[in-house]
Amino acid sequence: MTQQLDTDDDAVARLGLMDSAPEERFDRITRLAREMFDVDFAVVNVVTSETVFTKSQPPGSDFRHTPIEDSFCGEAVKRPAVLEVPDGRADPRFADRAIVAEHGIRFYAGFPIHTDAGETVGTLCLLDTSPRELSDSDRDAFERFGLWAQAEMRLDDPALTPPDAAADDGVSPVARADRLAAGEVRLASLAIPHGRVSGDRSSWQQLGDRIVVTLADVMGKGEEAGGFAEELIGALQQRSHLAPVEAMLSVEDYARHDARYRETFATLFHADIDTRSGQVSYVDAGHGLTLLLRADGTSERLSSRNLPLGLRPADAEWEAGETSVTHGDLIISVSDGALDAYDSTLDSLRLIGEDLRRASEPDAFFDELSIRVSEHVVDDDVTAVVISVR
Repeated sequence: MTQQLDTDDDAVARLGLMDSAPEERFDRITRLAREMFDVDFAVVNVVTSETVFTKSQPPGSDFRHTPIEDSFCGEAVKRPAVLEVPDGRADPRFADRAIVAEHGIRFYAGFPIHTDAGETVGTLCLLDTSPRELSDSDRDAFERFGLWAQAEMRLDDPALTPPDAAADDGVSPVARADRLAAGEVRLASLAIPHGRVSGDRSSWQQLGDRIVVTLADVMGKGEEAGGFAEELIGALQQRSHLAPVEAMLSVEDYARHDARYRETFATLFHADIDTRSGQVSYVDAGHGLTLLLRADGTSERLSSRNLPLGLRPADAEWEAGETSVTHGDLIISVSDGALDAYDSTLDSLRLIGEDLRRASEPDAFFDELSIRVSEHVVDDDVTAVVISVR
């Protein structure tokens, strides 16, 4: 018998996501899901008893609000697990609903999103105009994407605000800047914790002519997330002799055998830079917030289709990346809290790159970013790493 789960309108109101603007932290989930499952639409919805508000959707789409009775999500939120509809036109539950009859959607898969207390507040959905079915491996991967979207929504729940972020003891979070000079490569970082302990971490090591640099963003805030981030960075540092993908495989295996890490995950960027040749090998785990700014004025985003560390199916292969840098190039990697100091969308990364180009030095850029953070509502840790090739 199907367990009946109703949306909790009070919980939705508590999260404050209804009718809110797009945010990259959700958009990168739907962007990756759309690519991985090759569907027309991947969306994150906020769901109440009356309406479905589409929080994240592909560029050019405009779902906005859908009456609950016209949607698939009205049924998805009644289930404890994924609802899959291979062909809505052939399913009497949905054939007459507007999403099928008027908009031509045939395939649907929906993951119900719950708060930590079990309240149903949203869905992650795949939609396509052609009938299809998920394979067992696809379904497993989709559930992992759903857990990612669920974790992001839970970050907005004031009921889970960590004590160190909420406490007012007269101690303000302090921005920390660090620097490293290695031959023709300079590194600088900025860390502004949301509370007293940050779930973001960055680090680097110089190993002869190589520099290994990492930025990790652990889901959550406070001491638990900060402790996991510290251990994750330490584990990668211990494996700095390995190529980035090999290091990630080793750390992933280490984390899978530690029960503490089964309820959390981390997005990260991990790179190995050869300071003589300028070759850069990297692995991006669901992060997607690293920008290479060329001296000639062009730029490229260093990203991949990898899921965050802790959400990747065991049989999936890590996608490695390679590029090269030369005199005058810059690489900047940020945590998603930095985007909140702009407009919270992926376009914020472009604006961050423009601000970095205009600044004479990373320190000047960090000063500007710190001011922006102080002037905007930024409810997350902010970390930035800048690599300069001289």
